[in-house]
Formats: sequence, structure tokens, C-alpha cells
Amino acid sequence: MRRNRTVFAERSPRRLGWLAYPLFIVLIFAVTVALSFINNGRIKVDQVSVTVTSLPKDLEKFRILHISDLHGHEFGPDQSTVSTMLKTQRYQAVCITGDVCAPDGDYDAFLKLIDLFSVPVYFIAGDEDPDAILTVPHESEGVKADYIRQAEARGAIYLDHPEKIEIGGSAVWFLPENIYGLDIDSSRLAYQTRWNTLVTENQTLTPEIEAQLHAIAYRLDVLDETEKKLREIQPEDVQIALTHHPLSSETIVTLQQWSGMDQSQFLRSVSLVLAGHCNAGQYRLPLLGAIRAPESMGGEWFPGDKQIVGLSTVQGITQYISPGLGASGAYPIRFRYLNTPTLTVLTLTGTLTF
Repeated sequence: MRRNRTVFAERSPRRLGWLAYPLFIVLIFAVTVALSFINNGRIKVDQVSVTVTSLPKDLEKFRILHISDLHGHEFGPDQSTVSTMLKTQRYQAVCITGDVCAPDGDYDAFLKLIDLFSVPVYFIAGDEDPDAILTVPHESEGVKADYIRQAEARGAIYLDHPEKIEIGGSAVWFLPENIYGLDIDSSRLAYQTRWNTLVTENQTLTPEIEAQLHAIAYRLDVLDETEKKLREIQPEDVQIALTHHPLSSETIVTLQQWSGMDQSQFLRSVSLVLAGHCNAGQYRLPLLGAIRAPESMGGEWFPGDKQIVGLSTVQGITQYISPGLGASGAYPIRFRYLNTPTLTVLTLTGTLTF
């Protein structure tokens, strides 16, 4: 017998299944953000072997600790998390490739990091650091910014000209990358011309003019020291170049055209370039990797790791790009998403690695 529904019959409950998927996605996103906040305070150490052709036997297994993009971040009191992670690591030099200060210019975390090391520490400034050389009036002595002077007072070396470590009868040179495109004679002439112009056009030396003159004098001294050290470098010596921005194919080709293959300071004499800046993309997804490269690297979506992190060969030049420790203003939000802060120990070897 057919039953008739009454007007007041209870309706079937609405199906809410269509909400399950977006709610699930939101939940997953919230969980990964929470985990990333925790992960931003952790550190991992990567081990990377770098093959150097004709590496002297004295330098077999020479190890470099590569750090980049601290951005003023402190991992535990007095960088205790970093200290703990490095207790079992061996290395003969530390290279820091810029962006060491916090967004407000504070450098306390950087100094605490330097205090951890008893081996030579070489560092350069990054694009988000305050200017390393002061060209405006200031109270401090010399022309270097406070964070540079304080780091040097703790034994670190601001790398604006070549520096050498000798191991047995062999040498490892650490050099700022800009040396390889540097025309010393033309640069010296330009600085001297600028000096003469400032002196002749200003009868009264104001604090502003004096600050500029001091900076020029410093840069002339650096050119002299650079020229002297470049003469000391032997063909069999290992050269490690530090740069903040990774070198692109276009940059290397330009350097080749500018300097000429016959010049000893051309980039092809370098065994390894160490770079930073990209923070491994800062935001990453499982399987897909970095979501986007920074604008300064082209801003490509899902660029792959080759151009922003890790070991690769660019125009025949071996380059390692650090995953970094902090979070950069080159991205919309200063936060690492699914991207653990990382230190790297690079081991030089004369054998082929696969």
C-alpha cells in the first residue's frame, strides 16, 4: 500500500560531504604551518662531497662549514642549538655568505654564532645587511659598519680581498666573487679621480666629504692588497669564491667576456663557488620542491632546485647554494614553510663522486 508523505514529515538531514574535502585541506595546511613553526627552530647538517680536479693530496678531505642567511635568528640561547649540532662535525674553515643581520640591523645573533668557532671564519655581507663600508658621517672609528668591526674583533675575517689557509705544502684561497670581474687598474683610476674631484671642488672638508674620502682611501688599500695577493696565487692552489647571490650562466659568460680566458683571475680558476640568498625557496611542497624562486633569481614558479639550492655545475663552474638558516625579505612572508634550516659541511676530494 502506497504511503503518502504528509506536509509535516521529517526531512532527511542535509548531506555535508561536500564540505569534507576543503575542511580536510584547511586542517592539513594548519598542521603543516604549526609543524613549520616548530621546524624553524631546528637545524639539520647536510654532508656534501665536492670533486676538485687535481686536488693536492694535502687537501684531500679538507672540510668547509658553509652557513648563509642567518637573518639575525638565534637558535637557542647563545646559538646553543647550532653548537649542539656541530659537536660531532669536523671542518677546517667556516664560510658565511651574507644576510647575517636581523631586518632591523641587529647583529647580536651573528656575533654569538661567530663565538662558537675556533677555526678561521670568512664572511661577506648580503643584500639585506647594512652597508659594509660607511660613506656617511659616523661615530665609530674606521669605515667599516659596526657588525663588521665587531665580528672582526671576535676573530672573523671580512672577505674583501683574498685570504689563504696553508695545509702542509698546499694552499686554499678564499676570495670574494667580485674579484673575478675586477679591473684593478681601472678601479684604482676611478677612485683616485673621485678623490681628486672631492678635494678640488670642496674648499671646506665637511663631515660628509671626509666620510667619503675615508671610504675611498679604504677601497684603494683593498685594491692594493688584492693585487698583491693575486700575484701569490699559484695554479695548483685551490680557490673558493664567496658570493651572496648565486651565479647564473649569463653572469659567468659576461665575466668570461670581460676578463678574458688568459687572465688568472677569471672565474674558471675557481674550484668552488659558495652562495646563499635563496633559502631553498623558503616555501616548499613535498615532491614539488620550492614554490617560487626569489624575484632577483627570475621569480620562476616551481623552478627546481638546481638554480636555488644545492650543488650544481654552471657553465663548467661548480657552485653550492646554501639552504640557509633564516627567512628572507625577498619572499612575501619571513617564514620557512616545510623547509628546515640547514648548515652544510662540504668535503673536498680529488676522486669522482656520483
